[in-house]
Amino acid sequence: MIFLNAEKMNLVFFQSCISPHQIPYIKELCYDKRVNSVCLVVPRSDYKQRVDMGWNSRHLLDCSRVRLFILPLDEVVEGLFTRKDVYAIFSGIRADKDVFRWLKLSLRFEVKRGIITEAPNIYFYKPLFLHRLRFLMQDYRFVNSIDYVYTFGSVATKYYGLWSKRWKVVPFSYCTETGRALNHISVSQSPKLLYVGSINKNKNVSSVLKVMAVNNSCLVDFHIIGDGPERKRLEQYVDNKQLDKVVFHGAMDMWQVHSIMPEFDILVLPSRYDGWGAVINEALQCGLYVLCSDKCGAKDLLVNDKLGSVFHGRKELENCLSEAVENISFIRQGRIYRKSWAETISGKSLAKYFVDNLLTSEYIVEPWKVF
Repeated sequence: MIFLNAEKMNLVFFQSCISPHQIPYIKELCYDKRVNSVCLVVPRSDYKQRVDMGWNSRHLLDCSRVRLFILPLDEVVEGLFTRKDVYAIFSGIRADKDVFRWLKLSLRFEVKRGIITEAPNIYFYKPLFLHRLRFLMQDYRFVNSIDYVYTFGSVATKYYGLWSKRWKVVPFSYCTETGRALNHISVSQSPKLLYVGSINKNKNVSSVLKVMAVNNSCLVDFHIIGDGPERKRLEQYVDNKQLDKVVFHGAMDMWQVHSIMPEFDILVLPSRYDGWGAVINEALQCGLYVLCSDKCGAKDLLVNDKLGSVFHGRKELENCLSEAVENISFIRQGRIYRKSWAETISGKSLAKYFVDNLLTSEYIVEPWKVF
């Protein structure tokens, strides 16, 4: 691999909030000898709905060398752009007006620019051609100003790879910290299945309950952590079908989730659409086996059958869950392997991969594919 010659880079990240799914690698960038400084610019520390769900992202930067700016004046942002060897990396340019304004502000300066993005959301009423039309009308004017596109999931990689040969499209991953409370091992005789997230139609938790209702071979202790508009209806369904192995916990502080996650064997994410699905990162770091819908970007992490299975539709979900129950001993034995493999998606690993891609035009194999 041939890397370009460059001075130490100054990295400036622009995000809509302090994202707990990116902070781990951003913090590690400070320790890369090729990096001079790392700044994070946000209009707010957290969204209210995340705070209500137990998130407190600001403390993630405690004891770090990342310089944090919360809704700074434009003059301060301009000062960040005037330094040498600046790489400005934007997340959510269309989701947040401030991030979009900072992108436009950067165009006045000689900096390298990148964006970090999921695939277009084609769930329900947003077919792909409408996303392409919107991109042509609103964003195509920025194509020649972008140097790097870090994409979450193969769908995003393919989609953005078609727009321009000028920029480098880099397959990327969300990055999470679980607190490393990984010493618990499931001692339950029955397989223990876990879902963590919002309870709404898109998350499709009902599909798992319907499989349990019709297939006696899928007898698992199924715990559901989260809340949402579908919860009451699903609780009624569980009562009607007498699914006594299903437990609803409601919303739970994220750190509490991380502490109990290792007690489970399997995580399921049955979403109809998920740009990524960072709970899969968290589960693998805790050694869980993963059952993931093919509509989730994080399915790309399941590179072998020791890590988990990808399913399409309820019938394949039923088959995957039955096979997991039948092979629960194999799954439990693979816990140490999964925790070791998860180092490939750690903050340290992804930080190195991130900088490596900034310094060469060549393709670099994703770290989670070379374990």
